[in-house]
Amino acid sequence: MLKDRPRIERQLSLSQQELSACEAKLAAEGVTGKAKSKNATWRHLNAGHRQLKRRLLAVAALEAREAAADQRRAEKAGAAEAVQA
Repeated sequence: MLKDRPRIERQLSLSQQELSACEAKLAAEGVTGKAKSKNATWRHLNAGHRQLKRRLLAVAALEAREAAADQRRAEKAGAAEAVQA
């Protein structure tokens, strides 16, 4: 899952572009504020964008967990070497 970060970031940027284009189109039609939430296309694009942001947060949490695990492994290996020496 660690290799997913670039893919998710790319998808997130594309999603942002699609959402911005949809919002621009709705603004040109005079649809603003809460009225956007009545548009099915905007809701679909917004949901996809939010989902990708959540996935990116999950990847960040996983990376932090893996980094902490690697640090603990290194500390254990260092302690084992100190005992042997």
